[in-house]
Amino acid sequence: MMSQQAILPRKHFAQGRTIFRTGDAGDAAYVIESGTVDIVRNIGGQSKRIAQLAAGEIFGEMALVDGKKRMADAVASTNVTVLVVQADQFTEKMRQADPFVRALLRMFTDNLRVMTRNALISQTQNEIMRAKLKEMGVEIKNDVDPKAPPA
Repeated sequence: MMSQQAILPRKHFAQGRTIFRTGDAGDAAYVIESGTVDIVRNIGGQSKRIAQLAAGEIFGEMALVDGKKRMADAVASTNVTVLVVQADQFTEKMRQADPFVRALLRMFTDNLRVMTRNALISQTQNEIMRAKLKEMGVEIKNDVDPKAPPA
């Protein structure tokens, strides 16, 4: 049996390098071998990190599953080495998968896209509202500790 490294080529990205951008076609998915990658979206005119991924995690797979464009930028937050899963490799594996599993994966991906889009819209609306209130001299304090257990 061939090793994973022989099947999947490695690619290196220097810290700060953009791996792909929002709106790009999905030509590959990436498995992080070392380093970290930030998943970044433009929210309210500002670049915001929505996730930071590390060794063993995958990114860019959603565009391969559903054929839609990238939802976010992927940027190397450190020097990073990834294993590259090309679209044709992924498509062949999907073709070999059980039809039920393929349909389930597509539904999960669709649901994840919708939930991500809705969360980003909500976050943008909250930031716009806070900015407008601040202009009016109203400051909203965030008394909720996100790490505190629910009451």
